Amino acid sequence: MASSNGLKNRLILMLIISFTFLSSKSGGGSSRGIEGVKMVLGSRPPQCVNKCLNCRPCVATLVVPSHPKNHRFKTQEDENYYLLSWKCRCGNKLFQP
Repeated sequence: MASSNGLKNRLILMLIISFTFLSSKSGGGSSRGIEGVKMVLGSRPPQCVNKCLNCRPCVATLVVPSHPKNHRFKTQEDENYYLLSWKCRCGNKLFQP
C-alpha cells in the first residue's frame, strides 16, 4: 500500500510539473508570435493573382513614388526619405494589389 501511495504522489508531481511547463511555454510562444507578425507586417509582396486584368505575367514589384519638385521647403532629410509601396506589374502597366 505504501508503494502505491509513493507511485501516485510521483505521478501527480510529474503531471503538475509538465502542466506548469507546457502552460508557460505556450503563453510565451503566443506573445512572440504576435511580435513576429508585427515585425513582418508590410514586408511581404502581395499576391497578384487576377490583379492585372487579363495581362500575364502579373508580378509584385516595389514602386518608389515620384515627389513633386517643390524646392522652397526641401531639406536634406526630405531627400533621404522616400516611401516604397507594393504594386502588381504587367509589362509597363501598374495595378493596385
